[in-house]
Amino acid sequence: MEKNNSIPEDVFNSKRYFKYIVEYQGDIKREISNRPGFYVIIINDKYAIVAVEGTGEFELQDPDIFQTVAYVARPAVYTLQEVTPIDAAKINFLQLDLPLNLTGKGIIVGIIDTGIDYLNKEFMTPRGETRIECIWDQTIAGVNTKGSVRAAYGSVYIKQEIQKAINASRDGKSPYEIVPSKDEIGHGTKMAGIIGATGDNPQIRGAVPECSFVVVKLLQDLVTQDLLKNNFPMFDVSSIFTAIEFLYRYSLDVDKPIVIYLPLGTNLGNHKGEGILEQYIEQISQASGIVVVTGTGNQGGKGSHTSGTVLAVGETRAIDIFIPPEQKFLILEIWIDRPNIMSLDIISPSGESTGVIEALINSTENYSFLFERTKIIVRHYLPEVNTGDQLISVRFFNITSGVWKLRVIGNSILDGTFNAWMLQEGINSERTRFIFADPYGTITSPGNSKIIVTVAAYNQSNNNILTYSGVADLADYEDVVDLAAGGINAMTVAPNNQVAVVNGTSVAAAVVAGVCAMLLQWGIIEGNYPYMYSQTIKAYLMRGVSRRSGDIYPNPQWGYGMLNVRALFANII
Repeated sequence: MEKNNSIPEDVFNSKRYFKYIVEYQGDIKREISNRPGFYVIIINDKYAIVAVEGTGEFELQDPDIFQTVAYVARPAVYTLQEVTPIDAAKINFLQLDLPLNLTGKGIIVGIIDTGIDYLNKEFMTPRGETRIECIWDQTIAGVNTKGSVRAAYGSVYIKQEIQKAINASRDGKSPYEIVPSKDEIGHGTKMAGIIGATGDNPQIRGAVPECSFVVVKLLQDLVTQDLLKNNFPMFDVSSIFTAIEFLYRYSLDVDKPIVIYLPLGTNLGNHKGEGILEQYIEQISQASGIVVVTGTGNQGGKGSHTSGTVLAVGETRAIDIFIPPEQKFLILEIWIDRPNIMSLDIISPSGESTGVIEALINSTENYSFLFERTKIIVRHYLPEVNTGDQLISVRFFNITSGVWKLRVIGNSILDGTFNAWMLQEGINSERTRFIFADPYGTITSPGNSKIIVTVAAYNQSNNNILTYSGVADLADYEDVVDLAAGGINAMTVAPNNQVAVVNGTSVAAAVVAGVCAMLLQWGIIEGNYPYMYSQTIKAYLMRGVSRRSGDIYPNPQWGYGMLNVRALFANII
């Protein structure tokens, strides 16, 4: 990744700059440098980050201004896939009973999360040597190159420095003067423990206790946090995109297989696996020895998705949304399957209406409601460049509580299918929801990609799917959700040598990430299947499952069944 020398030092740690992932052709650095307030960071020969002081999205999309920019990814807000621990059951999380001695040796697990507590013994060998090969902390400005390990921004800390910091801590000195990276939130440390805790505490031994770690501590989306006046952990696509690129390049440089664990998701997008992040992951997954694992997300029963059908031109369908008093800002996306075209009318709780907002190519309309004092921005993407579907993006500012009605109106109808999503719970109030919600189509992106290993979560104590586990679309679920793993009351390590109990689809995905590391060790490191690809691993996982009697598989909730490691390896050895 290459940075423009003239870029402001605070561009990634300031609330003033919006950052966009763009697909480009030609000399984008030269073109961007001629435009005040625009800065470019080259990711590779196809993608770049453009930082803009102010929004600037519409200027970026104008071919008369930027001829090298082929596509601009819309901003999306990603959140972690963990939920609050459930105190009632206190179940010791199932430890994997393996038929082979597969411990992850020779495999890198790349973790894209909130960082890692590198001082914890669970990430060291029994001799006290760190198993963390590298930490890229995107939040600390300054040191973005260490030998051949390069990053576009932030600070990189390699194994020798991490070990030096650990030794300093043992000598009573401050380790953070050497490696100042900390996991303040704790999520990354907890998930790393599930994947690969050494077992210093036998109760929390991870799935692959001899794997190596490369950790990316993500930069939070300060702009969106400031806009929403919400300190809930949020991350944007640019930080995630560059994290994946970093891990991919690192694995190529050291010539080791890698499992990239991505416990994040967003409700924005058309949920068909066609977003720019999904496309990039599919591109790098064409290489042998690389697999990306994520969860289905925790939006299954949260009321954040609805769907419907407009059967004829001129016909309308209503989308009703309940807004509680604490909700002040709302982002909503309505996706109309190609080649259908629809217009929109928005009606406030008092009955005030925008009138019909016609579907015009790349139009933007601003409205103010007199009685509610709510402002909205409606943007039509007709078609949305990356997917071909119609997108209506609606942003509400100072939104009034009550029931808002959005009416979609048929202009050109073939099958008339539409879907709508709002942002995830945590960003939104837990009471904000579609009144007629649809639990299908609730897998958060990028989990909808057919090449990513996507994991649902179930309760190991009663073999029931968790109510919040994301569910695939009824019309297209095969090879989207691959399997389910235990996701409740997992005992793991936490920062400062604490023990924690965690829940959520990120837990299930962490378990499966460990199993993927076992498969890569068995196949590539031990020579049983030297050219093992993501689709190979998905096929093995689908075969290594248990199934509940009475269910039909695959299905949108469970995929191909419940992870059964013994069955998995019994089927391939």
